Amino acid sequence: MDDLRILVTADICPNFGLEDEILAGEGTRLLGPVKDLIDSVDLAIANLETPLCDQAAPIPKCGPNFICKPALAKALRDLGFGCLTLCNNHVNDQGTQGLEQTLRVLDEAGMPHCGAGLTHEEACRPVVFRIGDRTLAVFNFGEGEFAQAQEDGPGAARLDAWWPERSVQSLRDQVDVILVVLHIGNEYQPIPSLVTADFCRRLAAAGADAVVAHHAHIPQATELHDGVPICFSLGNFLFGYPFTPERFAAQPCWFLGSAAEIVFPVGAPAQMTLHPFRQTASRALAPLSARGQEAFAEFLRRCEAILDDPATHQRFWEQEARQLFKGHRKALPQYTADLNSEDPAKAHRAATILYNLVRCDAHHEVLRRGFRLMYEGRIADDAATQAEIEALGTLIRDCFAD
Repeated sequence: MDDLRILVTADICPNFGLEDEILAGEGTRLLGPVKDLIDSVDLAIANLETPLCDQAAPIPKCGPNFICKPALAKALRDLGFGCLTLCNNHVNDQGTQGLEQTLRVLDEAGMPHCGAGLTHEEACRPVVFRIGDRTLAVFNFGEGEFAQAQEDGPGAARLDAWWPERSVQSLRDQVDVILVVLHIGNEYQPIPSLVTADFCRRLAAAGADAVVAHHAHIPQATELHDGVPICFSLGNFLFGYPFTPERFAAQPCWFLGSAAEIVFPVGAPAQMTLHPFRQTASRALAPLSARGQEAFAEFLRRCEAILDDPATHQRFWEQEARQLFKGHRKALPQYTADLNSEDPAKAHRAATILYNLVRCDAHHEVLRRGFRLMYEGRIADDAATQAEIEALGTLIRDCFAD
């Protein structure tokens, strides 16, 4: 038996005209150093962060409603991707009709996929590959935002307390390798929440051979959990948002990503390597400079040291939660007041926002942690920890050094 080499990348959302560049044959240029990685592995996986459909029918939700052309399915297949994960907060942006067409065009293009379906049971099913003489199952789950299936309706696979672990456990003795890909986390935070880390570790304990997460729009640490490699966030992959000085100044992490190369040896634990890259002003991906590579390695080292100690991890997450909770604390009185508005549209919008805050695990954990910190009289900023978080932000900026 041979080793399996798998590449996992994060979100592909070629909005703002980037899909037209891909469809015009510019995909290899846009992928930059990642294209060589794609071509060198047994299977390359990406997260399709948009429905592929002809007609826009946006659902009410928080955040933007994405849509891309169905022809993108074949274009991604031609670029070397062999599997697309669909469980994310945008796959259902154009409703059930858009999801149905997305699934159909992927099937027509011969593109294997997992993480979304017309029933929740279908969404939770893995895609199973036979590569040489070994079998690989890829599962895909995510937090409960507006794309997620309700009860057994259409949508994305829920990361709830029952389905994911049961699904992994039930297949453990039937395949050689299990890879779990998650779409979870609090955006732009360098340290995953306690809830996010727990989700990843539970799936490792359930029988996964490796766990990779994305959604946070920032790279995060890796760790070995009882011998199982976990990446808590890859960062972004290929978005179409323009690279502007203002956006870079506000969120440099948006333009920094990584791809996880995972080797599954026969009879030995998996080994994971992160390959970092940056997105340039042309929106093409490019390698980091030597200085940038050093900054990325130091960023990961510090983040991994934080996660290695539970008390330190809690201290950092609580400070991140304080910062995130500030915005909710200011806005919650208006949202709750708007629930009783005589304007149905205003009341519906308030209900939509509040519903998202309580149903999405990442947002709910910020609320829960924020209220707990207020209750315990610990809501004031931890200045020392905040300074350490800001130092991590400086390392992110250093990743773009020449």
